[in-house]
Amino acid sequence: MASSREDGPAATATAQQLGSMSLGESTEKKDSETGTNTKNGTPTKKEMCSACGKKSSTLMKCRACKCVWYCDKDCQNKHWKEHKTECKPIKKELDKRGGKLDLGTEEDIGPLGKLPPKEECPICMRALPLHAMLQTYANCCGKFLCSGCNFQHQVKHQRQATKKGQTPLPLTCAFCRTTLPDSDEEILARVHKRIELKDPKALRNMAMYYGQGDLGVSVDQAKCIDLLRQSVGLGCPGAHYQLASFHHTGEMGLEQNEEEASKYLEKATEGGHVPALYNLGCIENNSGNSTAAMRHWRLSASGGHKRSMDALISCFDHGLLCHGNLAKSLQAFHRARAEMKSEDRDVHIAYLKRTGKYREEYDL
Repeated sequence: MASSREDGPAATATAQQLGSMSLGESTEKKDSETGTNTKNGTPTKKEMCSACGKKSSTLMKCRACKCVWYCDKDCQNKHWKEHKTECKPIKKELDKRGGKLDLGTEEDIGPLGKLPPKEECPICMRALPLHAMLQTYANCCGKFLCSGCNFQHQVKHQRQATKKGQTPLPLTCAFCRTTLPDSDEEILARVHKRIELKDPKALRNMAMYYGQGDLGVSVDQAKCIDLLRQSVGLGCPGAHYQLASFHHTGEMGLEQNEEEASKYLEKATEGGHVPALYNLGCIENNSGNSTAAMRHWRLSASGGHKRSMDALISCFDHGLLCHGNLAKSLQAFHRARAEMKSEDRDVHIAYLKRTGKYREEYDL
């Protein structure tokens, strides 16, 4: 499957080495924005531990960034590898402020909105990874599978094939167990069958085959755009996102048009496309509307989008976003990242890194 592209500049914060974080009492006299008891640093309402997901009114706040909550030191230590990238730059800024959460210039942009339900892998039932290269489209059953489940299925097949005295069985779909095609012609035949069933994802994939000349298909930009528009008509967020990208860059025979790009991005976000929200934020930020940009980035960060979280930290560093908004965004960000993690996915990513196939851009 062709990878969706993410266009537009990101506002990012550079993480610095600031020492280890710790849990302990808050030094703030007033911490109402994040719902903290100023005497002992515990929440005034039930909060969620960013490590284990437990909700309690006896959690302790990270003393470094003062954004996230933990049950105890064990949970803190387990989560440090995930949290340190965001914690260190926030702590650095707070240190510059003498520990003061807000300077009085930051904007409170209101409550954090909700994204539509995330599409899940039908095997492990966990939210699909954000990057297209960590997903697999099964053209037999029309399902999107996470890379972890698909990879483990292939590993089991290889193990079975190496057993002495056994004839290796043909590789099958990890979900429906249909035998996988072994030629480009057979793949295209199955995609066409999915298109006959009005599968918007199959239309989107076929469009990209024409756009990139994959599977032996001759490059046809007009056909690519036509199929994408058909997919858009069936409500495919990925097709909306791809058309937005082409309007932004002026590719596939389309004229560069930011207004059209924004329209398609907005439609993609209605379907829960998280990178589209990030790009909308970039467009708003480039036009000078930082408030609208931060609202988009908060929502995409709540979907686990790392670049959006980096942009919000940068906004906080520049005195644009209040600490309370940042804290809620970071808590939602960690929850979403946890929903997209699994042991099988970690194994697959480790394999990609070991074989040199992993790209940093996969970690959206």
